[in-house]
Amino acid sequence: WTDEEARAIRRASLDGSNQENIITTEVKNPDGIAVDWLARNLYWTDTGTDRIEVARLNGTSRKVLINEDLIEPRAIALAPELGWMFWTDWNEKRPKIERSNLDGTERILLINKDIVWPNGIALDLARWKIYWCDAKTDKIEVCNMDGTNRREVITDNLPHLFGLSLLGDYLYWTDWQRRSVDRAHKLTGGEREVIVDQVPNVMGLKAVHLGKVNGTNPCVKSNGGCSHLCLNRPGNKYVCACQIGYELTKDKKTCVVPDAF
Repeated sequence: WTDEEARAIRRASLDGSNQENIITTEVKNPDGIAVDWLARNLYWTDTGTDRIEVARLNGTSRKVLINEDLIEPRAIALAPELGWMFWTDWNEKRPKIERSNLDGTERILLINKDIVWPNGIALDLARWKIYWCDAKTDKIEVCNMDGTNRREVITDNLPHLFGLSLLGDYLYWTDWQRRSVDRAHKLTGGEREVIVDQVPNVMGLKAVHLGKVNGTNPCVKSNGGCSHLCLNRPGNKYVCACQIGYELTKDKKTCVVPDAF
């Protein structure tokens, strides 16, 4: 998880024990966080440095992926089998939802009309859909992963949406004004119920299915042969990448410190 006050990214065992910092340098306002569970990489957004970065789950092999034309990047979500990442930017002048490959290449703008504060994002990987919640329009919407076929899912009693997650047939979200975690059916917006009540200042959330690993890609086996980062791209055309200060050798897999000139 990200901790803005500590200016750190931290981790712990699922029972809360063994807490430790994994990233503490060049962290200003860490916000959204997502795990590539196949390549075992961690992605995060930082609204202070205006960057999207990646590292291994233990914090090593850190690399900046995107550092241009980001103003207030917040939520981030990954599709490791498809080789894509998606993120929101809630800046006042040009709020937007974007997509790129997991190595930051082939970046495209998906949504930039009729959104104001896109706070949360969640993916329905089986149906190739992106869901997002907007704290100003007070809606949860959905579209295809190329930005087409946009529609509203829920539009009532969503006073200040923040976090959004999807598991199975249900969307889960947090709301600052209702001080709750709610859920509803991802297709109809029906079957709505409050999961947790009276929780002040609740921010991000993740719905997870423990012990179940879905999908595969070339990074699963031996990190794709990469010495540092294995970053998948569409069509499983993965690339190896290196942490800051290293470069790939001719085999395109091994990272070394470049020779001084």
